[in-house]
Amino acid sequence: MGIEEFPEIESFQRLPKKLIVKGGDSTVDSNQDTTFKGLVINNLGQSVKDVVVHLIVFDEDNIPVLQVSAKPEPDRLSQGNMASFKVKMQGFAKPINNYYLHSQWKYDDSEWSV
Repeated sequence: MGIEEFPEIESFQRLPKKLIVKGGDSTVDSNQDTTFKGLVINNLGQSVKDVVVHLIVFDEDNIPVLQVSAKPEPDRLSQGNMASFKVKMQGFAKPINNYYLHSQWKYDDSEWSV
């Protein structure tokens, strides 16, 4: 996915100081597998590593029906960098409209001096 395919975003100064996870489109293929894509933006002010994105899908009654995790590519981000993630759910067969995204990560202290 090229940078020209991403929607316009605000400047990083106006974004919250956190690891931002944004969901994109979901598609259902001919095998009835659903694929959900998204974006991770590091605006923490620090490098992070071992990033994992968790997707929780809700049904029409707002009851959780599915929870899956994915590592974005790359899973190590310096300040201001972006990564993309893709989650494929075999046999789910429905577009994902009602969901919650959150992330898990560690500070990347490999460049810190003692």
